[in-house]
Amino acid sequence: MLTKPKTSFQGARYEQRAKRRKVNRILNTLIGFVFTLILFFGWQLIFSNDKEPEKASHPVNEKKEETVEKEEKEDKESVKVEFNENVKNDNKEELEEESEQETNEEVTVIEGDPNSNIIQEIVNPSWQPIGTTQSEPHVTTFEKESVDWKEMLDAISYATRLSQSEMIVWFIGNNGPNKAVATISTKDKQQNYKVYIEWVEQQGWKPVKVQQLRNRE
Repeated sequence: MLTKPKTSFQGARYEQRAKRRKVNRILNTLIGFVFTLILFFGWQLIFSNDKEPEKASHPVNEKKEETVEKEEKEDKESVKVEFNENVKNDNKEELEEESEQETNEEVTVIEGDPNSNIIQEIVNPSWQPIGTTQSEPHVTTFEKESVDWKEMLDAISYATRLSQSEMIVWFIGNNGPNKAVATISTKDKQQNYKVYIEWVEQQGWKPVKVQQLRNRE
């Protein structure tokens, strides 16, 4: 039997079919690979989403706790500031009341004789005892390290309105039973004063009068 020889057209069709099958295999392989990747990443995404809330819950709780602590701290600081402001306002009101009382009560100022050493003598009815930590019966002492000495300095400072750091104390001595007299000057030695004080039982030293002097005695 004679075999018909293959024509060039038939050979071309065969080659095209073979190429198409090869391309289809490659495409099927790629599609399978892509599908596998989609399944893999989809599974990873679902699994990671399940775990993230658990991990995130702790930071959220910590942030909530930090926020609560911060708010509590701010509240405490606010209360503290408000308390301090109230104390300052109360002290300011007390000082204003004392100042008004001093203004209402006339201060006696007596001009000194031009030929004397006294420029003027001041008596203020609003002067009060400064208070004391000492017990009765009181015994006056002029020892510089004693409580009595320190309280006398407080009374002198109160009467002259000079802080102890602004004055020089030249002398404090006896002026009779439960009485004392002091000679002081300002730090620059430009103003000189003689201060008379007396002891009020259970209340401490009280200024009696202040003399401004031309020269230190």
